[in-house]
Amino acid sequence: MVHHGNWQVIRDFLAGKATVLVATHVHPDGDAIGSQMALAHYLRQSGMRVILINRDPTPPYFKFLDPAEEILIYDEKIHNPVIAEVDGCIVVDVSDWERLGGIGARLRQYQVPLACIDHHIPGDDMGEVHVCMQEASSTGEMLYDFFIDCGARWTQEMVDAVYACIMTDTGSFRFTNTTAKTHLVAADLLQRGAQYRAIYEQVYESNSRQRTLLKARLLENMQFACDDRIAYFVLSQKLLQETGAELWETEGFSELPRHIARVEVSLMFTETKAGRTKVSFRSKGRVAINGMAALFGGGGHKFASGATLAMDLDQAVEMVVREARKLFS
Repeated sequence: MVHHGNWQVIRDFLAGKATVLVATHVHPDGDAIGSQMALAHYLRQSGMRVILINRDPTPPYFKFLDPAEEILIYDEKIHNPVIAEVDGCIVVDVSDWERLGGIGARLRQYQVPLACIDHHIPGDDMGEVHVCMQEASSTGEMLYDFFIDCGARWTQEMVDAVYACIMTDTGSFRFTNTTAKTHLVAADLLQRGAQYRAIYEQVYESNSRQRTLLKARLLENMQFACDDRIAYFVLSQKLLQETGAELWETEGFSELPRHIARVEVSLMFTETKAGRTKVSFRSKGRVAINGMAALFGGGGHKFASGATLAMDLDQAVEMVVREARKLFS
């Protein structure tokens, strides 16, 4: 059942639950980790025991949100019995079983009562309660509403986590998901003492030398099409090895071509260790690209989507760029 901003359904879902699992999508970003941590702090305030499990590790520049390293990395042997025993689970920033990794399969296997809080277009009918607000800039902005609605006692951790969600998911208030409300929420968080400068520094001013060298190589090898309205670049495993950068360090690289005049659509092709190709589709906000992502079995937002193709880099580049050209023909 999809509810739009009706927080009573979440309160009803939580009623009487002693132990709650909070999980988020694979390759978690700032909105995912921030939402997870903010919700965990709130649930504990409400007297619940909270367990946090993700399939993938937290990127180092979001670790400040989880200083005690409470988020566990999913291990079947250790965590399947844990998941089987919880009273319920809330998943944040995801509406797609696939994007939970193995955790999703366990939740279904053990029929764990599930609630979902997300701002993406629902990919699946997930959980008995599904609160979805596509107009929200981030899941963090939704949780802000939830906490206000519940009369929560704001802690420093909650304020900083929600601010980090909004700042990262709007690209520091640059992307088309930024609304007047987003700024009002951010202003209120600042009044509540959000450490905005420290958060910005942790996220955007802590790049490793390797990440910087990789970024230079990608910019150097960027390709253009359709009179510069399409820009695309390719990240091979070989390039990662040559620069010494880790895959998680490429977070945000898909946005790089958006800084270039005339470019409307940018494509980032990433070779996985298994030889498949991940494609990140980004648009400046005038050309919708989620339809193209769907064509290749992916999805996401209207102006920010992704897909994984079971083919090598060269094949994927040729096919996707050919399709992208049709947007401007």
